[in-house]
Amino acid sequence: MQKLRHKFNDRINDVLDGTHLGPKFSLMEASFVAVVMALMAVFGGFLYVHSVFSTDLDAKAVQVNSLITEVGDLKEENLLLYQQVLADQGEVNVLTETLEVLEQEIDVLSGEEIDIEGLLEGMRDLNSQLEEQKDIVESVVAEGSEFAKEAYVTADETFDVLILGTHGTLTDTIMVASVNPELETVSLISIPRDLSVGGRKINEYYNLYGAEQMKQAIYDILGILPEKYVVVDMQAFVDIVNAIGGIDINVEEELWDNQYPNGYGGYTTVYFAAGEQHMDGSDALMYARSRMTSSDFDRAERQQQVIQAVRDEVGEMDLIADPSAAVTIFRSILDNMDTDIGLFEGIGYYTDFGAYEIESGNVLSTGNYLYSTYNIYGQYILMPNGGDYSVVKEWVSGIVGN
Repeated sequence: MQKLRHKFNDRINDVLDGTHLGPKFSLMEASFVAVVMALMAVFGGFLYVHSVFSTDLDAKAVQVNSLITEVGDLKEENLLLYQQVLADQGEVNVLTETLEVLEQEIDVLSGEEIDIEGLLEGMRDLNSQLEEQKDIVESVVAEGSEFAKEAYVTADETFDVLILGTHGTLTDTIMVASVNPELETVSLISIPRDLSVGGRKINEYYNLYGAEQMKQAIYDILGILPEKYVVVDMQAFVDIVNAIGGIDINVEEELWDNQYPNGYGGYTTVYFAAGEQHMDGSDALMYARSRMTSSDFDRAERQQQVIQAVRDEVGEMDLIADPSAAVTIFRSILDNMDTDIGLFEGIGYYTDFGAYEIESGNVLSTGNYLYSTYNIYGQYILMPNGGDYSVVKEWVSGIVGN
């Protein structure tokens, strides 16, 4: 092909300077040169389009493979989508082979009479195939996007994530983030650690039975079953807040606590003045955990406030415009927690849900549906009014928008 190009360039230069004009330079030769140059342009364009489509298809194959792994109940549909992508890749391979055949035909035609109409018809057919392949790729991408959205939503029309904060063997923070894609909301619901479920405090379940049993206990209380879970210990929380440069919190009332554990068997004093405060990881942890001069229910509201502040800080960083920063931050976060959410899955959730409105202040407490008592061992526990969680489930259903 390169040899042929040089040959044509020399011939064109001869024509332009007029040194070799003569009877041998026929109209047929001029047409041949024009057609071959057009084919070369089409070849270059096809290589570019082929590269773009191949990249899109490779990226789509990675996405579909991830969905196959993560979404068990939709596995069959996901597999069909993956097979469609492979079929589309086969179409691209066929087009590549067609181009190679055309290239061989150009070499042969260099010494033969040219069928201009036939070449033009071949070019039109090739262009039609390219347009068809473009439509197929766009259709697969759109279908994959819709499939991913469906994968988030269960029968109750919400995608729910269990968030746990641990300290040693106990769980201090128990929260559910319920995502409603239709309403574009994320509802935070806090559960007190002393709530009794099945004869045990809810804060014992994760350490004793694991994440799946903890999810089941949450379902028994709230009536929604979390699809995913995130467990963060104290040091991981500090590292996460520091990784995003700290958070800004509006402290509604001054907070003073002279019995905050210092980690060495003693106590330290914690104080936050009312008003806007910028907190690093250590400050944010103390603000979220302090309870001696307030209550567990007040602490739960502050924890929701911290979660929202972290979301706001990440949102201001515009990670969508800087994917490398997004990967770095999400990797730092996921490396410091126990979760069944993968790196790119987490980035996908942020991309899809990051702009949703957060609805906080939903705290299950003695001020609404619980009462306090003691179990047979003399432990302080919380129980649902009326002896069951039916009213709690109705309350939650109204919050999440089911």
